[in-house]
Amino acid sequence: MAFFLQVLCMGLIQGMVYVVIGLSLVMVYKSSNVFNFSIGEFATLGGIIFYLACKTGMPIPVVFALFIIFSAFGGFVINRIVIQPLMGREPLSITLVTIGLSTFLVGLYQLTFGSHPASLEFDLPNLTFELGGLFFSSTQVWSGILALISIVALLLFYQFTRWGIVMRATAEGQVKAMAFGISTRSILALTWALASIVAGIGGLVVAWGGALTYNMGIIGLVAIPVVLVGGLDSIGGCIIGGFLIGIIEVMTSFYLEPAIGLEGCRSVTPYLFLLLILLIRPTGLLGQVRIERV
Repeated sequence: MAFFLQVLCMGLIQGMVYVVIGLSLVMVYKSSNVFNFSIGEFATLGGIIFYLACKTGMPIPVVFALFIIFSAFGGFVINRIVIQPLMGREPLSITLVTIGLSTFLVGLYQLTFGSHPASLEFDLPNLTFELGGLFFSSTQVWSGILALISIVALLLFYQFTRWGIVMRATAEGQVKAMAFGISTRSILALTWALASIVAGIGGLVVAWGGALTYNMGIIGLVAIPVVLVGGLDSIGGCIIGGFLIGIIEVMTSFYLEPAIGLEGCRSVTPYLFLLLILLIRPTGLLGQVRIERV
């Protein structure tokens, strides 16, 4: 029983990381109907920014502040150079551009950051947790705390701040928002900047638990089943989907793979689970069913 609880908690921690990255996808999709396939590279950007800030030797609070500022700036610049010139075109066209953006960013990271993996090391209080048969390293605990704080902060921002309310209004329809005097271009710029911060936090947690590499953005592929399981336009669905995918992955590693003797099965099970969900509910668990008059 203790082993099962250990695996379940590890799945929940992993799921929180997926939720953070998935929320970045949902934010962009809700505001512009664009599926950002370069989300993994946004996560890598956050990890690289944090790594370079740590190299300056400044205190951790200052490093986090620089991380947030430069992550937001990176999202703003990408939106201004790549996304805004395409506004008004079909969302599918912009979605395809994000695929090219992903390839470009991977090459840029390899050119500037190098091909050798780096490790994130910074001093934080030791929160190693051990109770009965349960054991969690300090890195796991801090990763879960950081991911949880990010999720709660984003939800509070959306629900109670003026900018969050305006962003939700824009997500309901850009034409309606413009009719009420809302600058949709400014809101979209804010959305991409905020999405870059959120994805960067996910990348930071991933690099912290492993290694920072130029092609770490492959983690973004896992965010695809997360948001599709929950529903592309649902923040609540993304949270549920992230936890489900995290638990399924870890359960597969510790139970299914040893049972069938097939390594790497954990990379496939999220997509099999996604296929099952879409067969039952094509819009995802909490996705909206859109009815259009013909």
